[in-house]
Amino acid sequence: MKPIVFRNYGGIHQLRIESAEDLAFIHQLHPARWAATSVQIESLQCDPAFLKYLNQDGSGTIRAEHLRAAVRWIFRMMAKGDRMAASSDVLCLADLDTSHEEGRKLKEAAIHILGQLKVKKLDEISLEQVRIFRNTYGMTPPNGDGVLPPQHVSDPAAAQLAKDVLEQVGSTKDISGAEGINEGHLRQFLDGARKHLAWKALAEDDGAAGILPWDDDTAAAVKLTAELDAKIEQFFWQCDLVKLDARTAERICLSEQDLQNLDGSDLGAMERHLVQAPLQTPNAEGVLNLQGPINPYYQDQMEELQKRVLARAQPDSHESLSRTGWQQVKAIFEPYGAWQAEKPSDGVGELSETTLKEHLDGPAQKRLLQLLLEDLAVKDEVKQVTDLEKLILYQRWLLELANNFVSFSALYDPSRRALFELGDLIIDGRELAFTMKVRNRAEHKKIAQTSKMFLVYAEITMPQEQGRSFEIAAALTAGGQGALEIGKRGIFYDLQGKEWDARVVDMVENPISLWEAIKSPFVKAKKLLSEKVEAFVGTRAGSLEKATTEITTKMEKGESLQQPAQGPSAGAAPPSSSGMRDMLLVGGVAFAAVGSSLVYLIRTLSQISLLKAGLALLSLVLVVALFSALSGWNKLRKRDMSALLEACGWAVNFRMYMTRRLGYLFSHTPHLPEGARKERRDLVTLFLRQTGYGGFRWARVGLVSLLAALLTVALLSALFWNQIKALLQGWLSG
Repeated sequence: MKPIVFRNYGGIHQLRIESAEDLAFIHQLHPARWAATSVQIESLQCDPAFLKYLNQDGSGTIRAEHLRAAVRWIFRMMAKGDRMAASSDVLCLADLDTSHEEGRKLKEAAIHILGQLKVKKLDEISLEQVRIFRNTYGMTPPNGDGVLPPQHVSDPAAAQLAKDVLEQVGSTKDISGAEGINEGHLRQFLDGARKHLAWKALAEDDGAAGILPWDDDTAAAVKLTAELDAKIEQFFWQCDLVKLDARTAERICLSEQDLQNLDGSDLGAMERHLVQAPLQTPNAEGVLNLQGPINPYYQDQMEELQKRVLARAQPDSHESLSRTGWQQVKAIFEPYGAWQAEKPSDGVGELSETTLKEHLDGPAQKRLLQLLLEDLAVKDEVKQVTDLEKLILYQRWLLELANNFVSFSALYDPSRRALFELGDLIIDGRELAFTMKVRNRAEHKKIAQTSKMFLVYAEITMPQEQGRSFEIAAALTAGGQGALEIGKRGIFYDLQGKEWDARVVDMVENPISLWEAIKSPFVKAKKLLSEKVEAFVGTRAGSLEKATTEITTKMEKGESLQQPAQGPSAGAAPPSSSGMRDMLLVGGVAFAAVGSSLVYLIRTLSQISLLKAGLALLSLVLVVALFSALSGWNKLRKRDMSALLEACGWAVNFRMYMTRRLGYLFSHTPHLPEGARKERRDLVTLFLRQTGYGGFRWARVGLVSLLAALLTVALLSALFWNQIKALLQGWLSG
């Protein structure tokens, strides 16, 4: 038996998975020994159909049991898994395990597909061939889903029946996405048609005279009667109130105050009043005089009622209407109302009786039912096509997924790319190879900060495709920060070699190397000092400019800069003399201030030992550097790549510490092409000499001379410091 082998990747021992035999060992390996126990589907760069087959529950997460179930299934379907190591998407039919029925059906389905595609070589089938068959032959019935779109029915009568069923009962989508009907829809429609025709037959038998007393005119009469019933009943109740108390008539009609408040220009208000007003002025007799004045809003309807209903229902007294007469009119149509209440609510009533009878009595229903049964008959064959695609995808991707799940060997191998990597970010003259897609930067950053790594968040866009963009997180694991800052631009190459624009939108700053950690406090101090000096100089420059402006303005006006003395003025001095005196006064004050500062500086320096000052400064620098180095070394040794995966929703078992050597795998400056050479001569200098611009030689000589002079002065000061110190003290005391 082949032994289980664990390989060392950066100090972490992980299961070697190079063949189908190695893959079988995951059943013996406890999940606690896996690199990860769950991964997010959205972070894997592989065939979406493969991920869908793995994640049957639709949770968006692939867990350990999902992978184990997939391995069990592929080993049951295949007798040999040699092509798994090659990640091949071509299935050799001889590799199928035909010792059981499932394997035999898969092989038969593969041979059937190859025959339909008119392929002569029948010993292997590719993923592309399976998908071509499914997307062509599989998209038209019979395709096993039991759904039949009307446009796929060749028989005209059956196609019309399918269309009527779809419109009256409902539909469902078939495998191609088209709307169609299934056997349940058809049977529901036919059952509804039978009920509707049986209901219609009630009005055609011996009792039809009671249901349709006026034959075809009955429905219109019932409709008109129902529309006016409430208003007519309201009139009779109002008459009852008047009969009880005559004063009620005034309250029912508009009072004098109501007439005054009614706005004759408000059409809506007038319409509302007419709708609510009685049909006629109520009377104690309770009779509606159809020849008298009628509410104009209902006049046309009442005339139609009188002509089409009352004249036929009570021909001897159709000029007036009493409550008893109205009840008799409504009683004529009560059987019709009861019949309508029993009308089936299946929706097929929108079709004519003739159409329904044709669908029930004609051959269309049998033909349509036959087509639906034929479609369902190939359900098992369609399942075999699906299983073939699933098997080929497992052969192609399962081993690779295991090397990004059970172990992370693909991450450390420069010749391969991990499934969770997106591509390469080229920026600031470097290649950042470890990149992952970020859905929510704020949430990702909360967890990613614990990685102690220098992270670059970049927005990736495609100039030719407006609105298509996403964000990535790239780890800078070696070298230095360089010119990386927010707004820095670069390019991004995805795994297919497609080029995108990249722009830095955020960063998580951490030490990248020990040297970066040592110089970090000094860089920060320099930045802080520069900001303070710039702020100080800016403030003083502003004050000086303001003071100079005030002095100049006063001098131009001939005003004195001195404060006016208390007491009577002796008269104004000539402007020119005053201006000169003021200028000399300002100059004297400035010179005195500078001199005082210089004396203080020299006196302070004379009291300090140059050697001690140098040693103190050097000690301070060394202490800061030492603590920075220790802090940086501690952070560098704790850099953890697993935190970046966990920030994307993964469950990782171990810490993937980033060593210095490992850092060069993910961040580096690419080498020059083989055989290339560098010329050290600076051509810019040559070009400037040819133009005659830029005195580089004399500038260089002058700079060297100045540095030599400063160095000489420093050495002499160090050698004769005591003499210089005594001389300065004597000069200051004298």
